[in-house]
Amino acid sequence: MEQPYFRWLHRLAVIGVVVTIGLTIGIGGTITSAEVGMAYPTWPDINGGSLFSIFYGKLADTFGLGSVVEHTHRQAASLTGLIILLLAGSALFTRGVPKKLRLLAVSCLLIVIAQGLLGASRVLENAYLVAILHAVGAQLVVLLLVILAKQTAPDWHRPVEYFSLPAVQRIRLWSSIALVLLFINLFTAASLRHKQGAFEGHLILAITTASVILYLIRQALTAFRGHKRITLLARSLAHILGTQLALGAAAWAFLLGPLVGSFPDEDTRFLAQSFLATGHLLCGVLVLAVTTALWMEIYFRIGSGARR
Repeated sequence: MEQPYFRWLHRLAVIGVVVTIGLTIGIGGTITSAEVGMAYPTWPDINGGSLFSIFYGKLADTFGLGSVVEHTHRQAASLTGLIILLLAGSALFTRGVPKKLRLLAVSCLLIVIAQGLLGASRVLENAYLVAILHAVGAQLVVLLLVILAKQTAPDWHRPVEYFSLPAVQRIRLWSSIALVLLFINLFTAASLRHKQGAFEGHLILAITTASVILYLIRQALTAFRGHKRITLLARSLAHILGTQLALGAAAWAFLLGPLVGSFPDEDTRFLAQSFLATGHLLCGVLVLAVTTALWMEIYFRIGSGARR
């Protein structure tokens, strides 16, 4: 029997992934890299102004460039919240939507609401632990949105090829381990970015996580050679992971390593370090998103069609 395709659920989930990663997390990462998280010490008002103000030049002249970055982050976060509110509403009020999809959509909305409250607490209390939880919560939103985007895709319920059960079980295990390690590593990375963690701990976890993901990529390309979707995801994951590792190495070199004093002036050094740290963060979120998509394909589609 042909399964229903909920077009707007899928579109909103995809848009949510793009906006959350590209805008909300991207600008939020820039805030942490530039250390302007307290440019606006007020909430919900913006130093007495409106969230919907678009007079960025005036904001910069009055409160400094950091306030513009913080202001646009709050606007991007509001856009993400609106998209996920529409997503949850569409899931709840569209006839025939399965209970599990409704639960996922509502869970995503509740986490976004919690994210807003954590963001407010971080500003009002200037608490680093809250800032770390706020950063990790954003990754959880991405994970749920990717799962929703996959499960509402038009081809999600189509039959897949049969593959060897031992190979499927092995890769299902490694993909699950990769996701768990990614979240632990993201917590240590957020702690380090907020100057509450040790670089050595993040480095060890990063090497361990990267090794597991590389092994997962190799196994996926070998076991599912004829599966175009998995091959594409595995190769994309390899490219993004390589870029993230390169940016991480560069960020270390300029922040802590031998190239700390290589810039001609403080402004250039600050901009370069902010760019490298934010790029490293964004690639890490993309690694999480693609790993989640690969896990979904292997665990739920291929796994369900494996010979027993």
